[in-house]
Amino acid sequence: MAGEWIKMRTNLWDDPRVSHLCDLVDQPEAMVVGALYWLWSMADEHSEDGVLPGLTLRAIDRKTGVAGIGAALVQIGWLAEVDGGVGVVKFGEHNGTSAKRRCQEAQRKANARNVSASDADKTPPPCGAREEKRRVKPSLTPRDDSQPDSNPKPEDPDAPFAMTLEWQPDPDRLKALVFRAGLSPKACEGALGAFVIYHQAKGLALTAAEWHAKLIAWAKQDQVREAAQGGKVTALRPRNNTPTDDDFASTGWLGEQP
Repeated sequence: MAGEWIKMRTNLWDDPRVSHLCDLVDQPEAMVVGALYWLWSMADEHSEDGVLPGLTLRAIDRKTGVAGIGAALVQIGWLAEVDGGVGVVKFGEHNGTSAKRRCQEAQRKANARNVSASDADKTPPPCGAREEKRRVKPSLTPRDDSQPDSNPKPEDPDAPFAMTLEWQPDPDRLKALVFRAGLSPKACEGALGAFVIYHQAKGLALTAAEWHAKLIAWAKQDQVREAAQGGKVTALRPRNNTPTDDDFASTGWLGEQP
């Protein structure tokens, strides 16, 4: 509903999360990027907030021709299942009228800066004026590289990173994922140790969203395996049984309670 174009990064093909999607669905980048183009275009055309009632993960697989891509998008945190449909995560940052307006304004300013710089290069200096070169005065104080930078560059929260033995899941993100997966917080707590040890040895670099999704899948497999070994399949938590803060407090992931 916001126009006939969408934002897609030129380096999307080489994004590590796209590579991870390709591994999950066993398809090349051309198929995965094409599927993403259809999904984002369709969401932009038929939704104002990214929520698409009636659309299912199976329908996404069928329409894109990529089996399993709906579930894979949920796993890496680009798609979420909601009541009665699915929703595109962070839709307002990249799609919709306001996002496109911001993009166009940024492009207009960039073009204006390029034109101004080009005109300045073509304008000759006034008659008799000498071009002065900027000279950088050398510092007399030797630089101490051993001291940390007083204004360090902030880390990108969406940048992939390797698993470490000290890693802990984010409580807010985990709470939402546990609810969607029908698990209990204690199930994730019990799976965390083995999960961290295994993936720390693998050396795989993933984003925070991908690590949390993998932990949920790991805990879910543990639950199914434990139920099978007990001779019966334990039903998963119903969707309307939302984990409470007390559940998470028992795991220690919510920190001190007020």
